[in-house]
Amino acid sequence: MAKQDTPMKTDGLLPKVDDRFSYEIKDAIATITIRRPQKLNALLPDMIIALADLLERARRDRRVRCVVLTGEGRAFCAGDDLAPEDRFAYGPPDMHTRQVMGYPRLLTQIMALRKPVIAMVRGYAVGAGFDIALACDFRIVAKGTKLGAVYVQRGLGGGGSYLLPRYVGFGKATEMLLLGSMITAEEALALNLVTRLVDEDKLVEETYALATRLAKGPTQAYGAVKNARNQGLGCDPVKGIEHQINCNVELMFHRDARIGPRAFMQKKEPEFTGEWIDLQYDDFDPDRR
Repeated sequence: MAKQDTPMKTDGLLPKVDDRFSYEIKDAIATITIRRPQKLNALLPDMIIALADLLERARRDRRVRCVVLTGEGRAFCAGDDLAPEDRFAYGPPDMHTRQVMGYPRLLTQIMALRKPVIAMVRGYAVGAGFDIALACDFRIVAKGTKLGAVYVQRGLGGGGSYLLPRYVGFGKATEMLLLGSMITAEEALALNLVTRLVDEDKLVEETYALATRLAKGPTQAYGAVKNARNQGLGCDPVKGIEHQINCNVELMFHRDARIGPRAFMQKKEPEFTGEWIDLQYDDFDPDRR
């Protein structure tokens, strides 16, 4: 995270995978910062792999219960860096190479991550940066930010074509994708592309207020709901309801599903842990050991 944006003293700075990123943990919140401000945090192919590794680290770390993704300096992310000529030095220009090296890998990783992800956005979220922000569960955006699916302006396309119509509808998405125009943060809010629009000087405070709330919540429930949402995006109603039911059934194997109802009955705030129940070793029978 940029020094001026640090909302609190950090108690856990893990070894960096790459100097163009930072990964910090504080109060169960992992903050991943893209640190290439001189290029508005545009992503190189190897940076996509590094960012994917950091998202995987957050997934595996039991201490992490919420993720904040942001960019250093005056931009969230300006998308792919189009300058390098070595884009396919990592493999032939086929589907598999794009799945491994292209930014869409990050979209599926963020959407599938069973922890809430917040995009803290300022300045610019353009092209791949816009798509990455849309993949996050929440977008806290500073006033004055510009966003856009600008691919056609570069003779490119495809980016945004999955997520954008699901936010704004077929017609508006077609307009945005084919014209490639930038929109203001205020316009994005009106289109439900922004969770919360805040003053620049309140961006960090508002983002971490939400992150703190989520980090104290039922992590496993968040993850199961995200999975049911993802599965339901492309199926018929009957199958969608099945995913909804499976979500609830799965949560019966997690402690928070016991803590929540018990706290409700006792008229107190639940203290969720995000832990699962180990059926093999759970102390349901004290005399067993």
